[in-house]
Formats: sequence, C-alpha cells, structure tokens
Amino acid sequence: MKLRINNHGYRGNSTISVLAVVAVFVIALAVGWYIYKDQVAKHPQYQLKVDMIALSPEQPDWIKTDVLAKVFADQKLEDQYLTDRKLATHLRDAFLLHPCVSGVNKVAKRPDGVDVELVYRDPVAMVVVKLDNGTFLYPVDEQAVVLPPGQFESKDIVNYLRVNHDYVPPAGQIGDTWGDEKVVKAAQVAALLRQGPWQTMGLYSIELVENAETKETVVYVLKKETVGFRVLWGSLPGQEAENELAAPDKLHRLVEFYENNKTLEVSTEPMELDLRPLKKIEVIPLVEVE
Repeated sequence: MKLRINNHGYRGNSTISVLAVVAVFVIALAVGWYIYKDQVAKHPQYQLKVDMIALSPEQPDWIKTDVLAKVFADQKLEDQYLTDRKLATHLRDAFLLHPCVSGVNKVAKRPDGVDVELVYRDPVAMVVVKLDNGTFLYPVDEQAVVLPPGQFESKDIVNYLRVNHDYVPPAGQIGDTWGDEKVVKAAQVAALLRQGPWQTMGLYSIELVENAETKETVVYVLKKETVGFRVLWGSLPGQEAENELAAPDKLHRLVEFYENNKTLEVSTEPMELDLRPLKKIEVIPLVEVE
C-alpha cells in the first residue's frame, strides 16, 4: 500500500501568508501616506506661483494694472498648492474680489498650473459727484458698480457719457453698486446709448430730473455746450408708461432719426426731441421762461 501525502494544507497556508504580507504592505502604505501626505502635498514643486496661472481672455485696455499680479499678491495666493482639492474654489473667490471682475466662468487645473476664465466689467459712464473740494467723476458699469477711478486717465474721460443726478458720492466702496436705483437705471441708459453712434451724434450727458408735479424721474440726454437742445428720453428703463416706447426702441428710433437727417438738431430754434411717443419722434419747440 502506497502512502499519499496531501499538499493542500501547505498550499492554503502559503496563500494565507502571501495575503497577510500584502495586507501588511497596504496598511503600511496607508499609514505612511496618512503621516506624510501633507509633506508631499505641500512640496515646493506644487506651491502656486503667479506664472502657473493662465488668465483668459486678455484683460481689456481700460484696465491699466495687472489683474493677475494684483489678485495674486492681495489674496496671498502663494499660500495655495496645486494639490489642494479646494484650489479652484479659492481662486474663484480670490478673483471675484477684484473690482474689475464681474464673474469667473471656469477654473481648470492642469498638471503644471491652472487655467482661469474671467468676465471683466465694462465701464459705460462717469457719474458726476460734487464735494467741497471739487467735482469728481466716478466710473461705473451697466449695473452701476463703481470701478477704480485710478484705472482712467484724463484722455479716457471723453469715451464715456456723464451722469448727472444728485452729485452725492456712492454709498459703498469701489467694487460695490452705487446704492441708488436711479443711478443704476441711468447706467443702463448709458449702456444702451453706447450701442449706437452716441459720440458721432454729439451726445454728452444723461440728466436725471424730477418732475415737479408727478415727482417721477425724467431722463434727458444732452449735447455738450449746446444751448437750446435736448433729447427727452422719458421714464427710467423698465418704468415706462403704457403709451411710452420701450428703452431699446428709443435708441433704435434716435439712431434712425440721426441717420435720416444727418443731425439731431433739425431746427435753428431751441428744440426738444421727444422719444416717448409710440408712433414717431416728436420735435417740440422749447420756450424760454423769463
């Protein structure tokens, strides 16, 4: 009789031993990563540097300072690391704090950096403010967000309509909305006029005047140093009367009037162009009140 030797037990023990070694190795790796992960994640090669951030699109010409450099320094972005899972959120919040930036469309991490797509504010007007020490101009965008005046030089001022209201400074800081809904509406009128040849037409300022009888705000558009001429825009945008033309249609009609007549001043006598009627612009003689 031959004696059979069963090796299954040895094979089972060997398999268990291998699995045990693998398990110990995995646990060791996990413990090692737990202990050293911060050191690895914050290795100098992963520390964020200004040249690792690529902004798009190019910042507009009206912004004279370097937006990337300013945000990087002010928000201490050198303390951030590419390995941080919250890096995209940190960068989005940082750029939104810049007063010239209205939005962040995208933050995409790369192995060697980050791509950031911004939306820049677009200045549309200069709001006139009068103080004891002089008259000042505050640039605003279409939402009447106050932009940094330091970005504008004297030669830039002619590129924007002026808004005359109550000559009071904005309620907030640079980067905040003006704090007066009437100024917001005036900025919207300015944004509309900028869609047409406002400079060619000789337009200069937007005037907000309170109607003495109704107490409603009436918008006028004036030409520079032109006595006896004004454009009666009418109600603030979105507050038009039932029988009043909507704001975008007023612009279209004004431009059409100018193109047909090659001028807005179709009379040598003092006159007003009333954009409010639904059918057509009305030319109204102005009578001087002594």
